[in-house]
Amino acid sequence: MTANNRIFISVGDISGEIHACNLVKEIKKINPLCHICAVGGNDLKLIVDEFFENIVDMGVFGFLSLKQFFYLKKVLSKLKRYFTEKPPDKIILIDYYGFHIFVAKFAKKLKIPVYYYISPQVWASRSGRVKKLGKVVKKMLLILPFEDKLYKYHKIDAVFVGNPLIDIIPRKHNFNINSQPVIGLFPGSRENIVKRHIPVLFKTAKILKKEINAKFIMFVVKNNFNIDIPEYIKLETSKNLAKRMSIDFAICPSGTVSLENALMGIPMTVIYKLSYLNYFIIRLIIKTKYITIINILSAKKIIPELIQFNANPKKIAHSVLDQLNSKNYMLKAKELIAFRKQLGTPGVSKRTAQIILRD
Repeated sequence: MTANNRIFISVGDISGEIHACNLVKEIKKINPLCHICAVGGNDLKLIVDEFFENIVDMGVFGFLSLKQFFYLKKVLSKLKRYFTEKPPDKIILIDYYGFHIFVAKFAKKLKIPVYYYISPQVWASRSGRVKKLGKVVKKMLLILPFEDKLYKYHKIDAVFVGNPLIDIIPRKHNFNINSQPVIGLFPGSRENIVKRHIPVLFKTAKILKKEINAKFIMFVVKNNFNIDIPEYIKLETSKNLAKRMSIDFAICPSGTVSLENALMGIPMTVIYKLSYLNYFIIRLIIKTKYITIINILSAKKIIPELIQFNANPKKIAHSVLDQLNSKNYMLKAKELIAFRKQLGTPGVSKRTAQIILRD
């Protein structure tokens, strides 16, 4: 068995960092003497033995700016020197393909085994990335049940470990709507997306306030908010799961937050607005009919999706009112809860750590 005294782990976004932290904790439980060095964010920095750079706070989506490009190039050069001088026994990469494929290629040259946890969404776009990963990765550790067939078709060592959110996100048991409905507003985590979503969310809340006697809570990743918020909208961090469990409905982007809300059993409308350039490019390369993972898994539109031009306050408000007034509200909530079974069994981070350390 390969020694596990030195492990390098890298993550590039906020949602992935949560899973990176849980994985590191499980590795330390199994092997307390393991020296873990990392690239990631501030939360990961607190629990590893050696930390290089914070790339999480860049909040990259779409094209890199020149500043971001040269910064990541500098980080990559720093890692290459480190891997050459003090090669780790194993490397763990979490999602974030654009940067990690270069890390993996260099690790391959040095014959350092690479474990890729949380696959890029190659099934949605740019399927050619599968073959590129297969050339440089020792094992893919997958969190969606349909991904293993794709990798195994290309004869790549892959295993479905389960989705780590099932160990983090609680589920609701009471599906009755509050007498004064509580609507959660989720602008997203990436700064450029947040800026596009907030005006739309505020206008939507204003429309809904005239139609129904509702409460509004906006959930943000960070509390350092410099935008004037209407007095009828309260502010909470998205980490406050207890407060999130209290909402009856969510307006949120696709991605991790929509899956979290689904696992709780919270009906929602998914919205997404991009720059015209990013939207045009994504429309050209995207292969899936839907953008929300629950809809993709079920092959039907369980959750309404209002994207780009359709993500306007009137249409969003209409979607919210339609679902809140629907007799099927409770059935939809329970249908969302049922998806937990498709995402594996509890103990995902522990199982992933065991596979990496024993491989």
